Amino acid sequence: CPFQNAFWDGNQMVFGEGFASGDDVVGHELTHGVTEHTSNLLYYFQSGAMNESMSDVIGELFDLSYAGPPAGNDTADARWLLGEDLPPPIGAIRDMQDPPAFGQPDMMSSGLWETSLEAQAFDNGAVHTNSGVGNKAAYLMTDGDTFNGITVAGIGADKVAHIWYATDQTLTSGADYADMYSVMQQACANLVGGPTGITSADCAEVKKALDAVQMSQPANE
Repeated sequence: CPFQNAFWDGNQMVFGEGFASGDDVVGHELTHGVTEHTSNLLYYFQSGAMNESMSDVIGELFDLSYAGPPAGNDTADARWLLGEDLPPPIGAIRDMQDPPAFGQPDMMSSGLWETSLEAQAFDNGAVHTNSGVGNKAAYLMTDGDTFNGITVAGIGADKVAHIWYATDQTLTSGADYADMYSVMQQACANLVGGPTGITSADCAEVKKALDAVQMSQPANE
């Protein structure tokens, strides 16, 4: 006490003291509620990691677009940190631009892909660790970068948010990352020509980001 966490319990969001000050954390928990009523991704192993990544991504994209109040840390160094505005001693808990900085894998073949019995017992099969793969892909799609030998041109936060939300509406509950690889590309294609402004060229960059993190490949297990 005070409770140092936040969660969605199926009916409501719960925030420990100060935890609602992180707009990415608020967006994260809200998205868990959305996911429960759309794809309903099962909360263990790869589907659980995707569930966590979905919340990380939408929460962070909300953070990038929201100027406050309250005014948070929106410096370039904090741009892809999750929870940078949480009260001490917590602070940032994940880095979506550089997942290995917090012990998360940034691609499917990473040695940081977690399979330990401890993670299976206490984190539903490492859902809070293996979410790093999806998070890295979202960073690449949004800002662009060269990673794993592939150069991605960023398409911006607004378009990425539409694509991820459409993906969440389309995935099935037992999906894994390989399913997300194909579903996200189809979700992007379905948005081409609509009011979001998404183009076929944007979808090509989405595929590059997914390929860069090896999302269609088996995990390093």
